[in-house]
Amino acid sequence: DILKSIVNFGGISVRQIMRPRIDIIGLDWEMSDKDVLKVVRDSGYSRLPVYKDDLDNIVGIIYVKDLLSLNDENDSQNWQAIMRTSMLFVPESKKIDELLREFQKKRMHMAIIVDEFGGTVGIATLEDIMEEVVGDIKDEYDVEEDIEFIKLSDNQFIFDGKTLLKDVCRIVNLNTTYFDSHKGEADSLAGLMLEMLGKMPNIDESILIEHVQIKAISVTKRRIEKISVFLENA
Repeated sequence: DILKSIVNFGGISVRQIMRPRIDIIGLDWEMSDKDVLKVVRDSGYSRLPVYKDDLDNIVGIIYVKDLLSLNDENDSQNWQAIMRTSMLFVPESKKIDELLREFQKKRMHMAIIVDEFGGTVGIATLEDIMEEVVGDIKDEYDVEEDIEFIKLSDNQFIFDGKTLLKDVCRIVNLNTTYFDSHKGEADSLAGLMLEMLGKMPNIDESILIEHVQIKAISVTKRRIEKISVFLENA
């Protein structure tokens, strides 16, 4: 039962994990292509809400990958034409386990959080949920640190849940793109499990990606702490 399996999320509401309205970086419908590209580059986000007049009137979402066809020199293109209009609006009282299920069901990664009057109070992403479960996720621009892991044998390792997938691949001698077709928005091992299962794993619950078994071996109330990586054909 999926409700029982994600009870570890407890009573956390989206209000507790969302990016509040004051911190939202959005795109005004009237912006030029050049201005949009600048905001996208400066923000570092993969998705940005688009609004008319103000953030209470969000009309779509721009996926940065969709902007690859735009460039500074070509002003004949229209960025509004590639905006996605399928959006998810949820109340700020919604629990994050419920939001995770909606993300999985609708194959979406961003939600607009609204108050009782329909006004925008924030946005929440799949990554926000992952970070609540996993802890702070480092990205490719963070300072490199020594990766803590335990090597049990040539084909079995224990990692912290927050270990980046690219670091796992490097340590266990896999191509760094090995998990790309399965990871979705995930950057970490725990995020990968959450992405594929759509729920918090139970202890000893595992996923199999080709010949690599990934198993949760330490799960607290809100986080996936330790994960075993086993190379079956090693």
